[in-house]
Amino acid sequence: MKKLLTPLVVVGIVAACQPQPTRTTAVAAPAAAVTTQLRAATKVARPLVAEADSLTPKMRARLRQVDLSDLFRVPEPSQRGVAQTVLDGFFGSNPQRLSLALLKVVRDSLQPNLFHVVGKSRYKAQTTTFTGTIHITSVADYYDQWQLLTQGEESFVLDTTASGNGDILNAKAYSAAASFKFAGLSPAPYALSGRALLDFWMTDEGKIGGMYAPCEGCVDTKAPSKGSVLLLRGQWLDGSAKSGRSFLVCRDVFFIANSLMDNFGIGDRGAQVNPKYNKFGWGTYWENDEWWADSPRPSLSL
Repeated sequence: MKKLLTPLVVVGIVAACQPQPTRTTAVAAPAAAVTTQLRAATKVARPLVAEADSLTPKMRARLRQVDLSDLFRVPEPSQRGVAQTVLDGFFGSNPQRLSLALLKVVRDSLQPNLFHVVGKSRYKAQTTTFTGTIHITSVADYYDQWQLLTQGEESFVLDTTASGNGDILNAKAYSAAASFKFAGLSPAPYALSGRALLDFWMTDEGKIGGMYAPCEGCVDTKAPSKGSVLLLRGQWLDGSAKSGRSFLVCRDVFFIANSLMDNFGIGDRGAQVNPKYNKFGWGTYWENDEWWADSPRPSLSL
């Protein structure tokens, strides 16, 4: 009998024995189309500058000892005692506000320079969720180690010996470059990819922190993050677009705004948003607008 079974009959028998999905063809087709579009968008939206992994064995070993995920993630006020911060910026020279919140960043168990990300984006009134990865490709010494003296970190040990020169003895500053790739599905598939630039310090005991500009309102043009600790630049591509839109976001938008927008910052040290940009989403910049927070589930009162 086996010789009488044609390939088509065999396929039919195998298919009949498999559990059948409850979804109809009409429902499954759009989902398949969305998946195809997302894969295409993710493939096209590659980083603007492709970077090879240049981590040395010594630095790779150091990254196994120190988890940098906290420096990418939005701080939790209940745990860290600081205000929530997000990455704010623009699509190229478009004044409309773009915000990214990296809500969950987890270091890979096997690769210490790879981080898995869950976050949210907001553009105009639309908030969506994305997932993806950040891959650190290089770590170099920060261009000015003396700026450690401006960070106000109590754990730093200062060289006060007569023959010393006032350096920090137990910490060093670094700049890390990484590639990132994020993808979202709602309400339409989209992909974000590009480079992340992180300036940070690390003590001999493994304590870490972000490297900020030496003074409030001072743009540090030589620092990769411009003095804002973390900066992301790349492309945003959705399923219907033929080419991506460039974007730039960072922890403190005033470090990048005036190089892109006309008179964006005004007032004392330029730290107030020009009212002419309020209609583009910047009128609430200084408000405690936790747009990334999930709405609490209603509780039942008896």
